[in-house]
Amino acid sequence: MIIRSVEPSDVEPLLDMLKKSGQFDDEGLLHVRETLKNYFSGEFDELWFSAEQEGLAGIAYCAPEVMTNNVWNLLMLWVSPSRQRQGIGNALINQIEKELRKKNARLLLVETSSLIDFSAARAFYGKQGFVSEARIRNYYAINEDKVIFTKDMREKSHPSL
Repeated sequence: MIIRSVEPSDVEPLLDMLKKSGQFDDEGLLHVRETLKNYFSGEFDELWFSAEQEGLAGIAYCAPEVMTNNVWNLLMLWVSPSRQRQGIGNALINQIEKELRKKNARLLLVETSSLIDFSAARAFYGKQGFVSEARIRNYYAINEDKVIFTKDMREKSHPSL
């Protein structure tokens, strides 16, 4: 498996992968395209990584939180369903954390849904050393809360690093 920074040639395969997942509507795909355009402009301090394992297998996107002191948010961690449970998500998180330590990040956030469909994601973040820190009720929709996980980047590396 290869983890590397996303390149312009990755944009269309990445968007195609997300579209085929059925988890991104046209508005979501447009947002990803615009975010990547901003990333490639070099004007924004963001991180985009891809995982390759017999083709594009996953992506991670992380950006600094505005008006904070060295706080970053892992805004997207997506692994192709056929490639899940093969260490790809773990490898992407490890790469994000490695880069954030170079940037002296203090805290890493990740947000996800409270729906049962996201229970595997919540368990995954717990295994990666994240702590369930907060819940905002009815955030995404009625009866769909936002669950916020945090990880102190000043602590020693996670044992799997």
